[in-house]
Amino acid sequence: MKRTITDKNNTLPSSALVSLDAYIVHINKITKNNTNDNHHYSFIASIEDQSTVRVVKYLSKVPYCSLHNRLKESLRSGRGASITSLREQNDEYTCTMSTKVIDKDLNFRPECIRVKNINILKNEINDRLCTVEAQICSISDEIAVVFEENQFKRVQKSKNKIIIGDATGALEMTMWENHFNEIELGKSYHIRLLKIRIYNEQISLAATTETSFIKIKDPTNVISQVDNSINRYNTQKGKIMSIDKYNNHYTCQCCGGTNVIDEAGITVCIDCHSRLIKDENITDNYFKITISTFNNEQYDLKITKPLLMLILSEKTSDFIESNDGTNDENNFNNIISLTVNFTYSEITGIISDISIVKENPSPLESILNTMFTE
Repeated sequence: MKRTITDKNNTLPSSALVSLDAYIVHINKITKNNTNDNHHYSFIASIEDQSTVRVVKYLSKVPYCSLHNRLKESLRSGRGASITSLREQNDEYTCTMSTKVIDKDLNFRPECIRVKNINILKNEINDRLCTVEAQICSISDEIAVVFEENQFKRVQKSKNKIIIGDATGALEMTMWENHFNEIELGKSYHIRLLKIRIYNEQISLAATTETSFIKIKDPTNVISQVDNSINRYNTQKGKIMSIDKYNNHYTCQCCGGTNVIDEAGITVCIDCHSRLIKDENITDNYFKITISTFNNEQYDLKITKPLLMLILSEKTSDFIESNDGTNDENNFNNIISLTVNFTYSEITGIISDISIVKENPSPLESILNTMFTE
């Protein structure tokens, strides 16, 4: 839906060691490996874009590491740090023998540990970590879940569905058995580092191994009725780069031919006479529109025909028939390169509102407008 244009020449090779400027927000204990006598631990770091990364340090049979103690010092200090000489592969980070934690003043603070209202979490991104203060409104019966570790071994674990609420709303939280003894029904907690889960435009929370529960005073006017629906909209300003139809033409699955016609909702292959009930696709009633903003971001979104007609009517004084206006390439050319304000859903990528920007552009935008049209 959204892409940021970057310089590919600046991409680091996979073998290079990297550094992270981050805050250490959680450090796990040193634990023994499941498959041998060696040890390991991991820690969570919050970086500038407010995402978090897990960094793992592998140890020998001796459960001691001076870096582990240094990480604790960084966490207690409240300062940022530069974590050096990390090996990164597929967005996974591991420490090397040369890894150090060097204190550094950073121009951001970690949002994942800042207390937020439950209703505000609907504006967050999937898989982000968050912190809330809420009351335990209900606890479900234990639910057994079987995990298959390998072809010979299965492990059964238990989880609960918890409803937590504050004065702004309530959400469901999944909790595994390692946290069962940390909460009581009706009590309130400062819950640090919950994971946000967004699926099918619904939000829920999940306690992870890093999640902690600290008992606090009960908040007032707690809401216990869950409202997990989300509908986030974002408004931007940019230049229309292209408008295209979605290619929804059917290819015959039986013979692979493209000589297919539509007869009253049935697709019929002229070559082999195969038939298929046509399923209405979400893109059937939309056009594909690409808009570039003035900070090098590009959006690939969906827009309806009536909204396109609205822009066309703003642009031209001639009346355009809605039946065939959007089929005319000349009309599309009238829209291309227009600067518009547009509002779209971050969930569906569908534009809900769009209008032509008529004010005089800033000097920077004038330069960028020239660049776009060259």
